[in-house]
Amino acid sequence: MLTVSIVFLLPLLVGFTDKSERISMWDRMCAACHDGQTVLNGKVVISKGQMKEKYKTIGELVKAVTCEGPPCMNILKHDEKVVRRVGEEIGIKNIREK
Repeated sequence: MLTVSIVFLLPLLVGFTDKSERISMWDRMCAACHDGQTVLNGKVVISKGQMKEKYKTIGELVKAVTCEGPPCMNILKHDEKVVRRVGEEIGIKNIREK
């Protein structure tokens, strides 16, 4: 019984001592394609900087991803929370729509 407890608790204890930084949602979900160099359907995919210029609010970004995004964005079409978090991480204003 003690061995079983150690086997299950050891990963938890190791996880608490890990001092590595968390990977941002942008880096995890978006950066690989939205680097300003990736080509999709003959067009260069918009970069982070271009996104900040194009979308003035997080609401605009959410609408673009969840309602108007291309098929490659289907993974995010039903996850508004993640899209909002990404928008905040890259510096798009979070203005509440009325």
